[in-house]
Amino acid sequence: MSGEAVFVALYAVVLLVVVGVLEFYARQPTSAWASQVFAGYRRAVPDAPRPADPGDWPHSEVGRFHRVLSLFVAAIAVLLVSAELVRNHRPLEAVALAAAGTPHALVVHRLRRRLRRPGRRDVSERS
Repeated sequence: MSGEAVFVALYAVVLLVVVGVLEFYARQPTSAWASQVFAGYRRAVPDAPRPADPGDWPHSEVGRFHRVLSLFVAAIAVLLVSAELVRNHRPLEAVALAAAGTPHALVVHRLRRRLRRPGRRDVSERS
């Protein structure tokens, strides 16, 4: 197995971790009052301000921003793995590269579908 194919396969795995972290950030609540920083203040003040509506900008776009970044990183990984499959296509290399690229292809497919639905809001964005 060539060193180039091993490098690209490992790099694709690292990019999968990056996509996972971006997806984690996309699911986090964006309201300041939902954060742990203000938890003590919320308990101490009986008339704390009402939390902002999750549909208010920029809070409504944070999850979408992180998902677009995830889509971009996953698409780059698919492109790298595909180019490497063209260059190195011995059976062992092909299996390793396909195993590293398949999760990215699934992420790209899922995120494209999710981002194309204009009116849908994620569970994390509802409160």
